Amino acid sequence: MNKRYHVLALIICVLLLLSACKSKAAATGGAPRTPFIGGVAGISMNFEKDNPPPEITDDESFPFKVILLLKNEGEHKVEKSDIKVNLIGFDPSDFGKSFSDIRDAQPVDTLDSKKKDSEGNTIQGNPTTVEFPKGNDNFIPTKFSGNTEFTFRAEACYNYETQSNTKICVLRDMINIRDKSFCKPNGARTTYTSSAPVQVSNFRQSVVGKDKLSFSFDISVSGNVEIFSDRNKPSNFESGCPKDPRKRRENENRVKVEITEIPADPVVTGIKCGGLDGGHIGEVILVSGKRTITCTVDLVTDRVDLEKVLGVKVTYNVLDNKETKVLVKHLADT
Repeated sequence: MNKRYHVLALIICVLLLLSACKSKAAATGGAPRTPFIGGVAGISMNFEKDNPPPEITDDESFPFKVILLLKNEGEHKVEKSDIKVNLIGFDPSDFGKSFSDIRDAQPVDTLDSKKKDSEGNTIQGNPTTVEFPKGNDNFIPTKFSGNTEFTFRAEACYNYETQSNTKICVLRDMINIRDKSFCKPNGARTTYTSSAPVQVSNFRQSVVGKDKLSFSFDISVSGNVEIFSDRNKPSNFESGCPKDPRKRRENENRVKVEITEIPADPVVTGIKCGGLDGGHIGEVILVSGKRTITCTVDLVTDRVDLEKVLGVKVTYNVLDNKETKVLVKHLADT
């Protein structure tokens, strides 16, 4: 009897513990407290296995295709018309094709972004493909004098966007700041940025007057990609990521920056940012993959202590590549 009592008591304790844990979880809430998944990825590229094969034979004996797998690992949706893919590294006539067969291909489907639902679960975008040559056509190797290795490099040019937001601190009295103030108007602020090849970081805020504050943030490129102005989306590869030297100089390392959320806000007005043409929007040049933007804003005099969300949107074109080797083996003459 005593043993049964102990077992029953143990079961009751376990049930009470589980109930307490559930209550705590319910009180805390499982919903995410941050707006983005985060990361530095955009569109990932990989060659489908054996497309192209690592080894083939010459003299029209081995037809093959090149199939590129694309997946959106970032948080901005890319329409299929906003990405173009070229193949470079070899003469297409060596494989029975012309230059038009390896230029300006686009994926089968739109590249949906990663998403985070209201409970914080990550929803993956569906992968899609780009094929060279199109349809039922194939590359067919001509005859070579001996074994020859070729580089097949896929270059993708696509339009992308970065979103970030930061809460700036606004106090009724910006001069006489108390130790227990609602927030700190001087110093670093936490910034959340969407997953993308260009990141917004190092956000800092400072008081420059009783009704005026200043803030700055960095825009930087992450990963081994090249960035171009998005004045022209990639309707064709050359328009989005130009190779022509003059056009390249005019477009490379440029991003469009826009301060969102606060330009029409009644609390924060008169925003002016160095380098941004319209005060809160403009194109800037990145130097060594980075640029610092500094802004000032006026504050309405009749206000309370608060935190205000300031958004930053950065748009640009991305050039990325993936390559593989193909060995063409010569068939001995018989």
